[in-house]
Amino acid sequence: MTGVETATHVRPRMGTLLAVSLPANLGGTTSGYVRAVFETASAWERVMSRHRPDSTLSRLNARAGRAAVRSEDLANVLRITRELSQATEGAFDPTVAPVLDLWRRAARAGRRPALHRARTALSRVDWRGIAIDRVRVSLQRHGMALDLGAVGKGVALDRIIARLRLDGCRAALLNFGESSLAAIGPQQEAPWEVVLRHPLGGFAGSFGLRDQACSTSGTFGQTLQLGSHRISHIVDPRTGRPLRHRAQVTVLGSSAAITEGVSTALLVLGRERMHDIADRLELEACWIDASGIHTTPCFPLRRLR
Repeated sequence: MTGVETATHVRPRMGTLLAVSLPANLGGTTSGYVRAVFETASAWERVMSRHRPDSTLSRLNARAGRAAVRSEDLANVLRITRELSQATEGAFDPTVAPVLDLWRRAARAGRRPALHRARTALSRVDWRGIAIDRVRVSLQRHGMALDLGAVGKGVALDRIIARLRLDGCRAALLNFGESSLAAIGPQQEAPWEVVLRHPLGGFAGSFGLRDQACSTSGTFGQTLQLGSHRISHIVDPRTGRPLRHRAQVTVLGSSAAITEGVSTALLVLGRERMHDIADRLELEACWIDASGIHTTPCFPLRRLR
């Protein structure tokens, strides 16, 4: 947001840092907006976190194949994830948790998982096993489990943006873990400026963000150590195997939940599907790998010298 002084407030949430930047001239309304941001994030963490035994999601996972959990909030989130799973042909699948856990245990042990364990874990992955009956949700088979790590920050950002708008906020930039961003306004000033890192070093370019969200996923960053080899932390839920190619994807759209889920799904599907998926879901995308920078027609990337 060029020419306007801003103030940034940062707190830990969902295992990473959440930052909100607001115009510095808001006076007494600033504290209310800041409180709304972090209270909303905390509330959704209590719904979606796998790492909190008291979260709604943890209770659902513990009851897989046995009983439903009553939660309007989680039901609404899982409706979004089922739609994303269908739209991406299963490349995004929140029931991938058994496979993720298998590879994390393998990394701790320093060896690949046994074939029969890999097959068992993969047999428990299927987004169609999520049942939603109004405000009641259940997992249809024993051993199934949800992991919302590929969409949770985006869900929280969408809810925070809605809360801030309801409170009258007209300009804000939210940055969740450096990978998911969402903006309100600004209406009169230049857009919020986002600089996109190049995964091989330096910066790929910059773009403006106005009343939009963007999410970046990549296989370059987080990795799991398996003996002397490093493997991707992103797993193809259709095969149960970690991704082998090295790439980074940034997605722009109106919903942070959608952009976050699709950025992960595109890594699974590959660059050849980027235009098709982006066009179908009314998104813009930027794919970066060793061959260069590839964008959909309207992705507003300004290359840096």
